[in-house]
Amino acid sequence: MSVFTYLASNHPLEEIENPHVRQLSIHQALELGVKVPDFLLEPDLDREKPDVILFVDDEKNFGELSIHTFQRKNIYDDIYTEKKYFAYLEWEYTRNRAENLIQYIHRHLMEADEIELSPIWLGSGFDEQLPKMKTYPILLNELTCFDLERVFKNKPFEYPERIIVSRPK
Repeated sequence: MSVFTYLASNHPLEEIENPHVRQLSIHQALELGVKVPDFLLEPDLDREKPDVILFVDDEKNFGELSIHTFQRKNIYDDIYTEKKYFAYLEWEYTRNRAENLIQYIHRHLMEADEIELSPIWLGSGFDEQLPKMKTYPILLNELTCFDLERVFKNKPFEYPERIIVSRPK
């Protein structure tokens, strides 16, 4: 079980890659001078196999904004929305990253009417009914970093919250 942060919309969501993180083969890691664990240097391992090592150029950049789409069928039933499109958000909250997320939301709402953002606790196993979720509806022109901080720094396993951002009509 863990915290899973997702975005949901009725319009496809754009993917964003963290530019500081790369997947490397063992050979590529060795060429960059990355210290590789001994078990990966065993002679029977394919040193050219891609995506074996996760590399980040500086540890402080590991939590940069990263957004990847997924389909509901590929995740638990803990997603509390009826929206059609989904993406998971990987990041560590900072004010600068929150500002980048707000820019992403602005771009998305040029095409869509609204977007939901929610950190949830996966694997909660709500057999009877979904938990009550505190929802904050916010117009795009009123969305601030404080709104994101309030929801993303909470404890979703205690009390799930979400933001629904709408463009003004």
